[in-house]
Amino acid sequence: MKIEKEITINKNIESAWKVLGHEFTDVHKWASAVNHSEGKGNGINGAACSERGCDIAGMGKTQEKLIEFSNDKHLLSYIVPEGMPSMIKRATNTWQLISVGTDKSKLHMEMNFTFGGIMGTIIQPMMKMMMSKMGNQMVEEFKYYVENGEAHPRKIKAMKKYRRA
Repeated sequence: MKIEKEITINKNIESAWKVLGHEFTDVHKWASAVNHSEGKGNGINGAACSERGCDIAGMGKTQEKLIEFSNDKHLLSYIVPEGMPSMIKRATNTWQLISVGTDKSKLHMEMNFTFGGIMGTIIQPMMKMMMSKMGNQMVEEFKYYVENGEAHPRKIKAMKKYRRA
């Protein structure tokens, strides 16, 4: 199953890449679905780390391992080897920025999931809806954070809820 999202950001590609690539470990600062994140391991191709651990609302803890990182292409891709439901056999996510002008860039995100077993077949439509919604929110929140230098209101609300839990 593939889910693709795209959004135009009213900032130059270097400003957007700073958040996406160089601050890869800090996704918890802008994504409402991520309560906590931290990096570990030696970086690849200029990345600060090779893995990121995330505490994701409604899913729990995941590990994300970089499989590609390119400052030149403004691209990063990771596999999620731990923390996905057992019926998901493989999950990857690729984020790429493309310059579309002096002060504009476009974010393209592609999530890929491979399901296994009967439960995987049964749950696939529901997972597509859930992950599509999460993808929409993540690209919106990324855009907001890059353009405004502060978290999206949805992220601020999620942080308050997480602190109370």
